[in-house]
Amino acid sequence: MLLKALLPLAGLFTAVTAQVTSAAPAGPTSAPSFPAPDLKKITSVPQSKFKSYKLGSLHRASIKTTPSGPADNSSVTESALSKRWECTRSPIFTWGDADNTIGIRITNGDSGGWRGFYIYHNSCDNSPYKYIWIEAGQTRFVSLPRKFEGRIVRGEDYLLNGQTQRLATWFEFAFDDANVVWGDVSLIRGTDGAVLMWSEDGSGAWKGWDWWILDGAPGDSYAQKPNGQWVLKWTVNNDKSINRDVRDYLMRTVGADRVYVDDDHGNPVISSRNGRFGTYWGPGRP
Repeated sequence: MLLKALLPLAGLFTAVTAQVTSAAPAGPTSAPSFPAPDLKKITSVPQSKFKSYKLGSLHRASIKTTPSGPADNSSVTESALSKRWECTRSPIFTWGDADNTIGIRITNGDSGGWRGFYIYHNSCDNSPYKYIWIEAGQTRFVSLPRKFEGRIVRGEDYLLNGQTQRLATWFEFAFDDANVVWGDVSLIRGTDGAVLMWSEDGSGAWKGWDWWILDGAPGDSYAQKPNGQWVLKWTVNNDKSINRDVRDYLMRTVGADRVYVDDDHGNPVISSRNGRFGTYWGPGRP
């Protein structure tokens, strides 16, 4: 326990961060690329100028138990979600898709090199539906099927081992029957770095953040990923109790109007009527 409390003070997180794998999977990397997003312009729109929701038409993952962390208060049950699709056992890998349908733009804003991004269906936690590796500073588009409901997380290929791994910043999203996409950034299951998201329908709506917050939290606010990375732990336990040290730290450093810090604060959900979000993934610990 003493070591855990001293980690933020001893600078050991920096050493761990330096060990992150930055190599991409072998193979061709040609894929449609896009201009870098103008983050200053995106975040210059005041939150009061667009509509934010507590939930909207977003279907969030319903998690009954986890090996190391949080439960979710969603009323959408796992059994109901499982009827909508079959969980894949063979994730789809892409270097980037054609930008001609509904989907998500992903910008790798981490200067550490190539980063992997893993897309999960709700209630399919043992294997991603699709994943992509993106070079530092590059933007790619990932297409998704109609009515897809799920999340994207940063990570490495330990996420392909068939085991449930939820410790990460979650970008949650869901397409409704009209192809409107609803989304949020959730820190309920952990925080491994910044995610900024925005609508691409001209509304100016955005949520999330783009600055570094992984150092300086209270000593009991950290948990370890399977690859050894120390990140901020979940804010909500299996019994629905709150880990107040990390939750309050996130309230101070990010804020409940930008992200889900728990299920009781803020209105962090936005929508995009053209079925497209842009996302920027800042430096993190995948």
